[in-house]
Amino acid sequence: MTLRVLLVAASVGLVATVVLGGVALRSDRAREAHRQALVDAASEGVLALIDVHTATADADVDRLRSLSTGAFADELNDGGSGFVKSIRDSVVNSDGRVDEAALASESGASGVVVVAASAQVSNAAGPAAGRTYRLRVGVDEVDGRLLMSSVEFVP
Repeated sequence: MTLRVLLVAASVGLVATVVLGGVALRSDRAREAHRQALVDAASEGVLALIDVHTATADADVDRLRSLSTGAFADELNDGGSGFVKSIRDSVVNSDGRVDEAALASESGASGVVVVAASAQVSNAAGPAAGRTYRLRVGVDEVDGRLLMSSVEFVP
């Protein structure tokens, strides 16, 4: 009887360990997926910010607006038409790319992502030139979507 009780107890312990390990692994994977989603959202938003063209300025700014929320969206809504006018008046064509992005911090569904990006920019003022950008991007979840809530250019 004692051996049987020990075997049952050992079996229950083994099953509990396997179940808890599976739950922990699943939780880790979900958290890592969320972290990657924060980085992806920031990268997509930064690309929308730096990849703009004279011929598609309205659509470019509309796309940027659709990826934004909070204070950053408010700034775009207040000055978005000026941004489009500036792109057109200066005949700006900027082919941007995100070079690197990493999660700097996370709090619940929100995060801060640091992004290194570059662009080949031409405008009416002179020949095309390469530009590099370092940005700190706040990302918040709104109605199930991850959107840029703040953008700060950093040295």
